[in-house]
Amino acid sequence: MKRSICCIALFSVLLTGCGFKDIDRRFFVLAMGVDLTNNPSKPYRVTLKLGIPSPRIEPGTTNKFQLVSEEADSITQAIRLLKSKVDKEIDFGHAKVFVFGKSLAEQDMVRPFDWFMRRRDIQMIGYVAIGEPSAAEVLAAGPPSERLPANYLFLSFDQEGTESSYIVTESISDFYRRLMEKGKDPYMPIIHVEKDTFVIKQVAVLDKSKVRVILSPEETRVFNQLVRGFEKFDVHTDHGDTDFDMSIMSYKLSYHLSGGSSDIPVTIHVKSTMKGMAEESSKPVFYEDWRELQEAVEKQSVKRNLHLLTLLQSKGVDPVGFGLRYRAMHYEGEKEWERWKELYPKAKFDVQVDFTMLSSGVIK
Repeated sequence: MKRSICCIALFSVLLTGCGFKDIDRRFFVLAMGVDLTNNPSKPYRVTLKLGIPSPRIEPGTTNKFQLVSEEADSITQAIRLLKSKVDKEIDFGHAKVFVFGKSLAEQDMVRPFDWFMRRRDIQMIGYVAIGEPSAAEVLAAGPPSERLPANYLFLSFDQEGTESSYIVTESISDFYRRLMEKGKDPYMPIIHVEKDTFVIKQVAVLDKSKVRVILSPEETRVFNQLVRGFEKFDVHTDHGDTDFDMSIMSYKLSYHLSGGSSDIPVTIHVKSTMKGMAEESSKPVFYEDWRELQEAVEKQSVKRNLHLLTLLQSKGVDPVGFGLRYRAMHYEGEKEWERWKELYPKAKFDVQVDFTMLSSGVIK
């Protein structure tokens, strides 16, 4: 009997001493932002977007959230200080969007990103992005169409809502892999704040620590094709006195490397195959020579692809992963990596595009 009483008492002590907290005593972080401050002693400003539970969601009602911010010399310390500003436990289990200020991304991403990889409650499938003008302003914005806090960004990045060739999606796990992997550089989409809404149509390409180049919207569209293999896009083409847009319905991409010896420069062969139909045209195209139209699409697509590849090469970044392919083809480890760093700036590109026009649309 005494043994049973002792066991019950010990079990009760263990239960009261554990760190479990009920759901009504938790604040769920839905999005998180990190900005760079002008204070050397407190360089990081951490902002959390906390969801406020609602008994029901009705059309026309605005989402409810609370923003809390804190400046500190590390993200860890900022989180500890933020806990003194709320009355519930901060839970990161539902956080899916992590935004970094543009000024921070232009200086150093290695140190702040370390916190995200070490925390056990951060989802590796979460999305990363750059906020302009700052991460805090991105989190503060609330579009009228947003029914749940940060849901606008969730739907934009996971393609459950909109599907745009200008929106580049990047996860924490892939970003970290690119940050650490030799031969494949990281990138992040840029979220612009315009009044009460967001515009996501550009991407920033980084080296192993900071932003090296920010692409234009048209370059971002081509980037989505070459790096992510995004299939749903359109191609604008000028052909004589006719300009038309082709909606691509099928897209395949492949590449391989040749050369790279002491006397032969490396050549990067990039080939893409596309099939599509006319979506808009300044003149009827049904009676045109489709072979000429196809050649015009191919020629201008090659020009766009080559422009982006040479731009990335001139900035010393390789988001496609040509360097990783080169390393996989050789077996001398670090020596081959040093060799590739000499070869890539002088590499030649052989770009080919094969386009097939399927129809002129539902009208001639």
